[in-house]
Amino acid sequence: MKKLPIRFAWIMLCSIATTIYYSSKTIFYAHKKPPSRQKLNAVITDWAQSLLNIIDLKYDIINSHHIQFQEQTPYIFMSNHLSLYDIPLLLVSLPGTLRMVAKKELFKVPLWGDAMQQSDFVSIDRENATQAVKDLEMAAEKMKQGIRLWIAPEGTRSRDGQLQAFKKGAFNLAIQTGATIIPVTIIGTDQLLPAKTLQFRLGQKVEVHLGEPIDAKQYTLRDRMKLLQRVREAIAAPL
Repeated sequence: MKKLPIRFAWIMLCSIATTIYYSSKTIFYAHKKPPSRQKLNAVITDWAQSLLNIIDLKYDIINSHHIQFQEQTPYIFMSNHLSLYDIPLLLVSLPGTLRMVAKKELFKVPLWGDAMQQSDFVSIDRENATQAVKDLEMAAEKMKQGIRLWIAPEGTRSRDGQLQAFKKGAFNLAIQTGATIIPVTIIGTDQLLPAKTLQFRLGQKVEVHLGEPIDAKQYTLRDRMKLLQRVREAIAAPL
């Protein structure tokens, strides 16, 4: 049996311990009556930053359009998806109360899944179309409560760094909620743990590009493919 590299094993052990600690803390705060979103946000951000610190990840946020976020505007951030580290990276680099829309399987992970559920992350069932519609309705309710969503329209991580086909559900949600979409391009996280290796690259620098906001209210469900294509082009541009 092939031995795991010491660095890989140590990083994984530290990451798991960090996730257990902050998941427990999240569940504790979530059960307060009423739960404090401010405290939940702080715990989630601390968890995300701790994971990045373990691998000494450095990042630049590039807001070339000088976006000024408005409190009452519903936002959906849509990005490419290259790595498991995209999640903590975006949680620390995007503004406001941010929660991700994630596949239901992640919510089955012991403790972490419960922490996500308790802190308003949104589960989506890709295998059941009827349930997926209900899940997106739940996401819309979260947005009414002031939560900003992150969605990876590819649906899963890219294995080769190239943009995959986009799924339509995120764009249905954006149109139905009248959200403003912020295209986000992540560059470099696929190099943190290159495919088919167990060798972490510590001290890597990555970039998060914020694209020009796109008002989904200007589209209808009938022309959602035009919206999809526009967002795809915006995400692809910095690549």
